[in-house]
Amino acid sequence: MGKTMRTTAAIAMAGFENLVMLAAAGTGGVLGYNAPALLTTAGVDGWPGSTTSAWAAFCAGLTAIALAFGVSEILDDFMSRLRALTRTSTSPTSKVDTGMTDEELPTGAEDLMDRLVEAARAGGAHEAAVYSGNVDPARHLLHNTKLWVGIDGTSALFPLTDGAYVHYSKNEDGNFPIHEYTFVVPETEDEPVPVTSMDQVHVLLKQHLNREVEGEPVSA
Repeated sequence: MGKTMRTTAAIAMAGFENLVMLAAAGTGGVLGYNAPALLTTAGVDGWPGSTTSAWAAFCAGLTAIALAFGVSEILDDFMSRLRALTRTSTSPTSKVDTGMTDEELPTGAEDLMDRLVEAARAGGAHEAAVYSGNVDPARHLLHNTKLWVGIDGTSALFPLTDGAYVHYSKNEDGNFPIHEYTFVVPETEDEPVPVTSMDQVHVLLKQHLNREVEGEPVSA
């Protein structure tokens, strides 16, 4: 059954179910409203002789609820099976299938190794962007995965200007991984400077640009 047909059938079934419930409630209401007069006329012992509107209305409401509930219980199993046939949501299996790509893995060992290296670098760039809130809590710049250049699965570089970068690395020596960010200038012998805010990155980059010609080291 197509998706459009399932949707139409589901709407029709919902309308049918509501119609049945309304009909049952209406029938119960009519029977309940006339019950006091009928029982009084029949001479039922102990039944109140009063057929006021308040008493009739009470009986009507009570009977309507009872009849509607009874019909609902009777039809519940039948309606459940019909709902299953008209369900429009897709199964977990179909979701997995639609998420699969048509591209196949390389058959050559060398090409496969290259793909694995690319995947590791992409993972490093992704993690660098994900945990960049440690430095860029407003997620204004460093959160962009496409601007990170992955080195391997645990490190990446964010180019700021020619020769100056924010470096990300994941330290897994302890019980829990630590995500570290530093300001680095690879072409010089300057020590990487740990950074924890965009203000630090701004100051360090400004120092680098001002001292680049003089060859002075960048300080923290």
